[in-house]
Amino acid sequence: SRFLVLDMLENDWATYIEDFQRLDPEKQKEFLSKQGFTNFHDLLAHIIGWWEEGARIINGILNSPSFTWQDPEVDPFNLELTQKYSVWSDDDLFKHYESVRLALIDLVERLPEDAFLSRDIESWLAEDVVHHYDEHAIPVS
Repeated sequence: SRFLVLDMLENDWATYIEDFQRLDPEKQKEFLSKQGFTNFHDLLAHIIGWWEEGARIINGILNSPSFTWQDPEVDPFNLELTQKYSVWSDDDLFKHYESVRLALIDLVERLPEDAFLSRDIESWLAEDVVHHYDEHAIPVS
């Protein structure tokens, strides 16, 4: 639902970077290892890239009923994302994360009510925002 997606974007995802930074270095390392990433930069690149892909597809569906796409193959797409953002500084990536998060909030707020009846739109929001957070939730220290 719009409420759940906005709640997660405005609360859980809003403090994601700070929540990770509050972990002591050993817990950070343990968390990243469980996530399958060697560093937080790559994990954020992964999150940002999937958000951008979801927003691209949702906008495409809204703008053209005949819009089609192919779901990216997960592992190659994740590799592409980490490579794409590997040259960015952490500070620039953190700023980009925040700008993409705010853009998603704006997109969700502007969605017409019937957009949530679209299985495609609803599933991209559910996967990118809700389930993705559950998959990458920062442990409470």
